[in-house]
Amino acid sequence: MTSMRFFAAFLAFSPILGVFAAFEDPEFFEIKIDREHPEAVYKAFEEFKTKYNRKYKDASETQMRFNQFVKSYNKVNDLNAKAKESGYDTKFGINKFADLTEGEFSGRLSHVVPNNTGVPVLDLEKPFFRPAVVNKTRHKRRSTKYPDYFDLRKTLVNGESIIGPIKDQGNCACCWGFAIAGLVESVNALHSNRFRSLSDQELCDCGTNGTPGCKGGSLQNGVDYVNRYGLSADDDYPYDDTRAFTSKRCRVRETRRVVKERTFTYAAVNARKAEQQIMEVLTKWNVPVAVYFKVGDRFKAYEQGVIVEDDCRGAKDWHAGLIVGYDSISDSRGREYPYWIVKNSWGNWAEEDGYFRVIRGENWCSIESNGYAGDMKSHDDYYYYY
Repeated sequence: MTSMRFFAAFLAFSPILGVFAAFEDPEFFEIKIDREHPEAVYKAFEEFKTKYNRKYKDASETQMRFNQFVKSYNKVNDLNAKAKESGYDTKFGINKFADLTEGEFSGRLSHVVPNNTGVPVLDLEKPFFRPAVVNKTRHKRRSTKYPDYFDLRKTLVNGESIIGPIKDQGNCACCWGFAIAGLVESVNALHSNRFRSLSDQELCDCGTNGTPGCKGGSLQNGVDYVNRYGLSADDDYPYDDTRAFTSKRCRVRETRRVVKERTFTYAAVNARKAEQQIMEVLTKWNVPVAVYFKVGDRFKAYEQGVIVEDDCRGAKDWHAGLIVGYDSISDSRGREYPYWIVKNSWGNWAEEDGYFRVIRGENWCSIESNGYAGDMKSHDDYYYYY
């Protein structure tokens, strides 16, 4: 009944609003409703509002949000149909971004183009890391043969996972800060034998060169900041997704350093050897890899499975995450696809507990071109430069 009442209200004022929307919204004609089953999308919209506790201020905003929802709904159906036709296991679905405009969603992403010029580059012939110590047991170096499957979430330090819980960056485009904080958390846990959640907010407030962190940054900003100044604990400098939309909010002098200045060091993954290097960093040194990648429709609408197809050509939005493992999967046609397991910072936005999986070894959306690994001891002699 609720969806039908909304349907009636929609018909009452949609013709007038539609005239203006057609001129204002270049994607207006994506707002298409199946005429044979119009009730499906209205029901889905009501369920979406209930699930995500959406409250709109008036009928005009409700109409606008419904229009955005219809576009998302149609895109999800189209992507699922294409995945099924191709035999992939990828599933797409309605998530918490479904009623946002293109501009609103883009505002949650970074627009800083990666630039690794002058950054030290990882060279596995000259080991960057010390041997990993997990639960006080020193691991012997393995051969160059990597295990078929590896998940760093299963690695424990003093009974706790070396990978921290999923966080949520909210409306702030500080994905780069979350990825670097997550990297440093694991490195610090490995070398201190204790996991501590570190401050994403400090990076958002302090880690760029005067640009508000909620308007974007880069992995290079993050690793360089931690190298110079260290990083405080999350509970000492807690996250507020409204704080870093303006500059000069840094309050680092008020906090204590968990990671001391000049103790964290880093290297960029060699893009030409990315798959091998990331697998070695994960398996031999028990350290995740922070990555930066372009965002297309498939990632925006992701629900579960492995994203195989790259739809990021020409994309201007970037996002960051943390590669924590890898595996392979066979699709319905018997084709095998290797994939990365990536930690995200959007809360439990998808059906994989805040993580997502993407094809490995194909540089999906540039994910293997922009990786960073870290350690807690300087090994400058092991670097070479672009």
